[in-house]
Amino acid sequence: MVNAVLTESGFVKLNAERDRLHSEREAILTRLRSALESGGAFPENGEYLDARHELGLLDRRLAVLDRRLHRAAIVAPCPDGEVDLGERVTVLDLDTGSTADYRIVGSGESDATVGDISCESPIGSMLLGRRVGDVIEADAPGGRRRLEIVEVDG
Repeated sequence: MVNAVLTESGFVKLNAERDRLHSEREAILTRLRSALESGGAFPENGEYLDARHELGLLDRRLAVLDRRLHRAAIVAPCPDGEVDLGERVTVLDLDTGSTADYRIVGSGESDATVGDISCESPIGSMLLGRRVGDVIEADAPGGRRRLEIVEVDG
């Protein structure tokens, strides 16, 4: 069952996070064992309670990552001139005259600070399947925007 699409780089990032969390989990288990040996599992053993709480949070995040990775489909851009997942798109805002570069990524991969927008976002979803010269209108958080695609780079 596929319930999410990811770019190759998104898949690599999620795997790296999972590996990092597994290492952190081992460190927390060591702290937990040490706390048990020194003070037992009593309510006044703050170190034990803290480690147990951290372990619960970490295990929940690992479960989410494992589910996402197991159910994800990795999509590579197809250089056919249409905007696909993983491609960088340059758009011209027809109202302000400014340009912006976006890379369309899977849900959960977006990072506005580097121009990565989700394929499910208002602008991202409107760009998918479009070509250079197409004009889209999308409702964005700052209001309605009219954007012309000026470049698609896989």
